[in-house]
Amino acid sequence: MEHRGPQVAHPRVLIFPLAAQGHVNSMLKLAELLALAGLHVTFLNTDHINNRLIRYTDIETRFSKYPGFLFRTISDGLEEDHPRTGDRFMDVVYSLNEKTKPVLREMLVSGKLGAGDSPWVTFIIADGVFGGFTIDVAEELDIPIFHFRTIAACCFWCYFFFPDLVESGELPMRGN
Repeated sequence: MEHRGPQVAHPRVLIFPLAAQGHVNSMLKLAELLALAGLHVTFLNTDHINNRLIRYTDIETRFSKYPGFLFRTISDGLEEDHPRTGDRFMDVVYSLNEKTKPVLREMLVSGKLGAGDSPWVTFIIADGVFGGFTIDVAEELDIPIFHFRTIAACCFWCYFFFPDLVESGELPMRGN
């Protein structure tokens, strides 16, 4: 475990969504709620998604009213002309899991994800799709981490009832 610097005046939460519209939108709403509660927030997005947000939304203006709110970017490890959609979207997930871990670690250790009186990330909220690499980095640096699933409530409800469907014999489906 490395020493990450002195105690900070304000806690800083790192929000790190999967680079997909629904995930980013849900995490932006969570980030806004945390900022409204007075926490300093760093929203870490891939370069590709951040460029789209800046080009097609007023994202910087929307969040400029929150003191301590920062947007930072990280590479998804793919070539700039990669489509990142449809049947090629999983390339983004695989690339992030394989290539982003050392970059994320370096950004956390160097203080690049903070500023002013909250230079160090004190808590991480990562997308639930991310597993090992965010947990590994957080544990190594002794930063508490929480995985946030951005799925809709109806999907979440289905997950809870899946075991009941198996137990009742409805799944797996048999016959026609």
